[in-house]
Amino acid sequence: MPNNIINTSVALLILAHNESIVIKETVEAIQKVLADGDKLFVVADHCTDSTEIKARNAGAKVIIRNGDTPEGKGDALGWFVQEYKGSLKEFSRLVVLDADSTIKPDFIDRVKENITDSCVVMQCFVYPQFEGTSPIGKLAALSEFHDQYISDRIRTVFGWPVRMRGTGMVIRPDLLFGLNAHLKTKVEDIALSLIFASKGIQVKRLDEAILFDPKPPTMAAAARQRARWFRGQWRAVWQYRREIIQVLLKGPAGWSLLSSLFLKPKWLVLTISLLLAFVFSSCSWIALPFWIYFIVGSIYLFVGLSLIPERYLFFRTLLHIPGYVWMWLRGIILSLRSTSWLRVRK
Repeated sequence: MPNNIINTSVALLILAHNESIVIKETVEAIQKVLADGDKLFVVADHCTDSTEIKARNAGAKVIIRNGDTPEGKGDALGWFVQEYKGSLKEFSRLVVLDADSTIKPDFIDRVKENITDSCVVMQCFVYPQFEGTSPIGKLAALSEFHDQYISDRIRTVFGWPVRMRGTGMVIRPDLLFGLNAHLKTKVEDIALSLIFASKGIQVKRLDEAILFDPKPPTMAAAARQRARWFRGQWRAVWQYRREIIQVLLKGPAGWSLLSSLFLKPKWLVLTISLLLAFVFSSCSWIALPFWIYFIVGSIYLFVGLSLIPERYLFFRTLLHIPGYVWMWLRGIILSLRSTSWLRVRK
């Protein structure tokens, strides 16, 4: 730990909406590894189940958020920071976690070891967990492994920022002060990534601090999750258009960040680039960039897959790609409907 750092206490925050199934186990695991000066907050956001009671009984400081305030993680985060600004000043960093996140026993120690004046925003390594019998879960994990093990490491080599992932986000609290009006979104990870990048605040990779994030066990649950992502992405493009333009102007570092936020899923982007290459085949100067993107992107994808952990297990799962593609397409269709968001745990 650097000698010039006096305060390394951390506040951990879980923004929970009807998470009674998982919240008790998550809070108890975190409470076991908290050091003196650290604190766990749980915002029970418009809960109609026993989330509040279970979190409080497990030892967390529970804050109830009800009334006319809009539901959602972005809104809840902005509200919490605004309401508890004074309390947050006591902590060196705020760590945002999901209600079903499982942290390694040394997670908080690894975070504290990396608290320096130059590391004001960090993204921990989100290790995807999946059921052994779920090919969709394995393929979802495969995508996240590739993005973090390969893409984010390349960004770090070039000194470029990585994206925030919704859980495992480590932020110096004062950077969130005054952002309440800018976090009225259901994709707070995209919002924070864009806001910090537009302000020149670099999000650094923190692979040493690992937490586990369960993947949806069924195709239906995965499709609902993708539907929320897609709808959130499309809304974010308009809502944060000013920040997107500012990030675009930052050159390759900004382009790389935007691609990790919006050019997903990769297979769909590659497919579209291939189709466009054929469509414009009569105009070689137009088709050439699409051909280059498709060829380089495909090579990069498959080389990356050969370097990730448990690659042989994942290669066997590639036989289920048609089902994975259908899951994504189903998510796109669901995202276009006007119905309310469907939850993964249902």
